[in-house]
Amino acid sequence: MLTLLISLQSLKDRTLDQQCTVTRPGVSNIAASYAVELLVALLQHPHKEFAPAYYANSREQQKLEAQLPEGLLGILPHSIRGMLCNYENILPATQKFAQCIACSERVLDAYRKEGHAFLFKTFETAKYLEDLTGISEFKRLNSEIIDFDDDKFEFSDDEED
Repeated sequence: MLTLLISLQSLKDRTLDQQCTVTRPGVSNIAASYAVELLVALLQHPHKEFAPAYYANSREQQKLEAQLPEGLLGILPHSIRGMLCNYENILPATQKFAQCIACSERVLDAYRKEGHAFLFKTFETAKYLEDLTGISEFKRLNSEIIDFDDDKFEFSDDEED
C-alpha cells in the first residue's frame, strides 16, 4: 500500500509530458526535431548566436513586415510553444528581462570578470543569482505587498448606491 501511495504522490503537480508514458516519447521526438532544425538554422545564420529574435504582434503584422530578421533558412525563433490539441505552434518573443538569471547584464558581467569562480558560486547556493540580479528584492517587495493585516482595514456593513 505504501508503494502505491508514493507512486501516486510522485505524479502530483507534474505536466502531462512528465506523467504520461504515451505522450512523452512522441513529444520528445517533436522537440528533438525542432532542436536539430534550430541548430542548423543558427549555424547558417550570418549572426550565429547573436541572431535577433523574431517579433510579430499579429498575423496581419507578419504579412505587412517586409524586413524579417531572416537567415538562409528563414526566421530563427528564440522560443517555440506547441499545442498538440490543434497542431499549432506559436513563436513567443519578449524583450530581455533585466533581472534574468541566465542572460542579464549583471550575470554576464560577473561571468566575464570572475569566470569559473562565478560558476562555483552559483553552484554552491541557489540564492547567489537571485541576489546578484535583484530577484531577491522583487520577492521581498512581493511578500510585503501581499502580507497585509485585515484588522487594519475598516469595512462598513452599509451598502452604498
